[in-house]
Amino acid sequence: MAGIENRIARIIPRKLKNVIEPFYRRMKRILVRPTVDRPSVLTIGSWDGFEIAYRKGTADCQVLSDAFERDIPFSGVPEYQPADNHVIIDIGAHIGAFALLSSSKVKHGRIHAIEACEESFNYLRINAALNQSANITLHHLAITDREGTCSLYHSSSNWGHSTVQRRYSDSSERVRACTLSHFMENNQIDKCDFMKLNCEGAEFPILLSTPGDLLKRLETILVMYHCDLWAGNTEVDLLDHLQRSGFKCVIRNRRDKRGWIIATNTENHTRELSARGDE
Repeated sequence: MAGIENRIARIIPRKLKNVIEPFYRRMKRILVRPTVDRPSVLTIGSWDGFEIAYRKGTADCQVLSDAFERDIPFSGVPEYQPADNHVIIDIGAHIGAFALLSSSKVKHGRIHAIEACEESFNYLRINAALNQSANITLHHLAITDREGTCSLYHSSSNWGHSTVQRRYSDSSERVRACTLSHFMENNQIDKCDFMKLNCEGAEFPILLSTPGDLLKRLETILVMYHCDLWAGNTEVDLLDHLQRSGFKCVIRNRRDKRGWIIATNTENHTRELSARGDE
């Protein structure tokens, strides 16, 4: 690289060189800035009373801070209030920050933590064991719109991996795949009180392929949508499908082509009120 730069420098006139050199130096600093998480040995630290295994100096730190210091995503979804016996499905569980936080809020309930990336799943397993979270069921699995296996394309950091679009790395892995319908059937989930999807574009094929009758078994859904990673649909298509299935939807944290859809099952809520004689 240095040899090429020297050859180019010899043929550029001095006056032009003086003009472009400051710009070149700024661009070089940007281009050589590392875009991948540096390899890191396993680190164990305390976060808000939890013992957490994570990769120091990587995106793990931001994830843990969001969950344990800012109570995300619970603080961003006031429509959902966890109860002691609730069932929660976490699609895209990463190293388990949200799953652990959920386990402390629904002590006699059940959390299904689903993670496709093998490395992150192993950290998830460690964290569930470290905190003796017996109410977390772990699933090394990709939820998709079909059964079998699929490719998980790795991002440049240790999160943001996607089953629907190749990211900034040539690295990938094969993962067992399952639809949401079959997942709930296989795990005998008749009702889910809260489901979070943070799966880098896969939320579109997952939800749009799930029939309304099954979605009605969900009470509150948080969809972290990524229109920049899925070209086939927009958030409007997700809203239409959820609304036709009996959900009231709002969008929060909208930024460029990403945001949160919070969907609340109004049909179930109305039936519960009627059963109590509140209407």
